[in-house]
Amino acid sequence: MRLKFKAAMQLIIFVSTLISLEPIGALPIVNDALDIIKLIHEVSNGVLTVWQLLGRRPIDHQKLPFMLEDGSSEIMNELGQISDKIQHAEEQQTEYFKLTIETLKRDFHAESLLSHKMSEVSDMTKMIKKRYRDMIEYQRSQEKLENYTLIGFAEWCVKPGSNSLTYLVEVLHETLFGEYEDNGNNSLFAQLVVNYESDEDQICATHSSPQQFAYDLYTKMTLTEIKAYTMMEFSWMTLRDSGKGNFTLEMALMHKNYQRRIEHSMKVLSDIMARIERVYWRCDPKNWQSRLGETYDEVTRLLQGYVENEVNLNSESKCFDSCEDYVDVRTERCLENEFCNKQPKCLGRLHNCRFIESDMTVCQTNNTTTSNSRRYDYIEYDNGRVLGKDCAAQQESACPTGGVRAESWSRWMFWRCNYCLCLCDEDGPQSDRYFNLRDTISDYKDDMIVTGARFVKHQRVFHLQLQQGKLLPGGLINQSTLAWIPLQSYDVSHVDIRNGYDYHKLTYDSRSLDLDEISVENDTLVVTGARFRVVEKHLNLEVRFSSFNFTTGRLLRPEVNSFWLGNDKTTEHNDKPRQKLMLYDPQVSTKSSLSSLPLSKDNQYMEFVSSSVDKDAAQSTVPFIDIQDVVPNPAVPLSGLGIYHKGRKGFGGFFAPKIVTYYNFWKKLVKSHNYP
Repeated sequence: MRLKFKAAMQLIIFVSTLISLEPIGALPIVNDALDIIKLIHEVSNGVLTVWQLLGRRPIDHQKLPFMLEDGSSEIMNELGQISDKIQHAEEQQTEYFKLTIETLKRDFHAESLLSHKMSEVSDMTKMIKKRYRDMIEYQRSQEKLENYTLIGFAEWCVKPGSNSLTYLVEVLHETLFGEYEDNGNNSLFAQLVVNYESDEDQICATHSSPQQFAYDLYTKMTLTEIKAYTMMEFSWMTLRDSGKGNFTLEMALMHKNYQRRIEHSMKVLSDIMARIERVYWRCDPKNWQSRLGETYDEVTRLLQGYVENEVNLNSESKCFDSCEDYVDVRTERCLENEFCNKQPKCLGRLHNCRFIESDMTVCQTNNTTTSNSRRYDYIEYDNGRVLGKDCAAQQESACPTGGVRAESWSRWMFWRCNYCLCLCDEDGPQSDRYFNLRDTISDYKDDMIVTGARFVKHQRVFHLQLQQGKLLPGGLINQSTLAWIPLQSYDVSHVDIRNGYDYHKLTYDSRSLDLDEISVENDTLVVTGARFRVVEKHLNLEVRFSSFNFTTGRLLRPEVNSFWLGNDKTTEHNDKPRQKLMLYDPQVSTKSSLSSLPLSKDNQYMEFVSSSVDKDAAQSTVPFIDIQDVVPNPAVPLSGLGIYHKGRKGFGGFFAPKIVTYYNFWKKLVKSHNYP
């Protein structure tokens, strides 16, 4: 007589029903995968409930009650679809975990202890996954299987011994989370998280903050635990159906050990989450494929190298002073036959002039495209010094526009009228130097909150554009609702658009950007907006926070329970004055062969400056602006936004936004399900 295998298999499908958080056709599975606490809670209760139901019936009549009802075939089909959906999510997570482990392993010697442990974890999870697939196949072929096959599988799962599933899952837990008596600080799990936090490649590959990575890794391993637990439950049911015993005590012991592992792993995760970063920043494009207008953009012609003779820099047409005496002037005239007649005039102010050499050949840029804001490709002095070395080296032959001579000359034999190199601050159609000051706010009336940020240049204005998504119960985001909040487009030349109100115009005297992380450590608040303001001539970020209910996923009267928060500290502040972050002779940002790293700290500021005189002839304004999307994967609620500077020493680098993922998510999630 065949075992009543179908009854045992109904447990598996029933548990699959319990751990499915949404019906078929509802929200993407990524929302479900986040709430691992709900999975643990409902699987544990579900398995115990089913076992209690079975325990009330004689051993030779084991069938789940709902299978006796009409329409059982339709129920089975529906539950089967849910099971397939969960299996698909498992396959995606397994692939993600494999990628993470393999990437981390490359950072360690093949024979190292850490690499060895990671290999062990990988092997054990593969074994559990394989046996779980076997169980699913048994369910599909249940009418054809022999008793011997089922009993053999069940005994492998639960029979005491070093080859059983019971032993394997214990070894996996201790390998990953450490001994039960330990706090887990030296566990493999802790080491993986710490290494991730300091590993740029890992952050770039996963698009997650360190806290997100820790939670995702925990989720993956706990799902493996749940699958093992389900197989052991199935095994005890199979053995009970075969008449080999009641196994009530064994089942209780299995559940006790399962609960012990879960609580220990939760404690390890909680300890780690309390001390790792929640910040996510965007790395440079892969293989350094930076493209103007796609991955970065520039402030143009704010401070740009400009060659002018000193005779044109004063109202008396004199040459009595040195170039260095002209700190803040205008071009007063252009004498006949001078170099100034052969180049576009700087219509703004000239700053910080300097003398380099008397005579030179200027290679002017061929400005046939609006995207090229340079004046010169390079400047070559008669003594051999070249300004803009990199650009000159790229020229296969002579200057493509034909070099123009600029030679200093003498007046009345006593005075030398020298050519100076100054910095031109010229506002005009070729100068993109504007930053939006208008509020950007999520659609809070529909419980939409901020989930990401990016810089966008539109109509010569830089905007901090925000992504929004609909808040769900349990601190989740409906991934299908993610969208970028439309820009408030306007023309800075329009009569009704005002500097200081709609936008901020950078100038020599007002070109600083404050570098701050505006965040809260309050689990009742999420980000619902952002804006720039001007504080003591500095662009300064403000972030809007709103109250919400974690359990219901609803904002709480956001039109009333919201506020703006920023860092008001200036360089003159009595308590921790804002510090200046300097760039020294910076090369163009995209010339670095190394990927950018965060270089700034909170409560600093940096000025937009001209690029290196020697390397770029001071033709570019740096830092550039990173315009990549800064959105964690998956999108989550945020507890803050920030602006920071990234790059490498000797290069201009980039200004970019960063995000701070939701505060105290793990503890909030545990509390919301009343889990111990």
